Amino acid sequence: MSRTEGTVSSDPIAMGPHDLSKWVREYTSQLLRYASARVNDRAVAEDLVQITFMSAWQSVDKFKEQSSPRTWLFSILKHKLADHYRKAYRDPVIHNSNLQVDDRFDDDGRWVPEHRPTENDMHEADDAEAMNRYLAHCLKLLPDHWRAAIEMKYLKERDAEAICQELGISVTNYWQQVHRAKVKLRECISKQGAAHS
Repeated sequence: MSRTEGTVSSDPIAMGPHDLSKWVREYTSQLLRYASARVNDRAVAEDLVQITFMSAWQSVDKFKEQSSPRTWLFSILKHKLADHYRKAYRDPVIHNSNLQVDDRFDDDGRWVPEHRPTENDMHEADDAEAMNRYLAHCLKLLPDHWRAAIEMKYLKERDAEAICQELGISVTNYWQQVHRAKVKLRECISKQGAAHS
């Protein structure tokens, strides 16, 4: 089978180390950016990209030249990300909190009036730069799977179905994660505001 630009032979024996090396050179930075944006931890992102290349090498016989190597590698990475989030969901890091999360939001996920953040909660609420710093800091403290759900919903404006598919979770689990993340963010932002006042 002849080689063409951007493709390799689908015969795993015919795929040599130079083909994988070429893919590593061409696609590592793109894959790493994609993974980093979703896990917010450079080391985890690097591990996921490495696992992606290892999986590609091990299953090169499944590579159909109907798609580009880039498309195939991103497909593998998306599956590895879903595996990562499924594992994070099964084995979550428990964050201690004495907050009662259920009474802070209504059924549609909006703040109940008596729990809505007030100016007293955030002394620098008018200072958008400070609020952005607080939010960025607090997002980093969330468990990976909560942060991913929040970022995809509110920062990337993705719909719930697409988020659930990418994270490999049910709609019910997704809404629970968003709900719990909102509570933790409010608690953290309030503490940040109080600490800087």
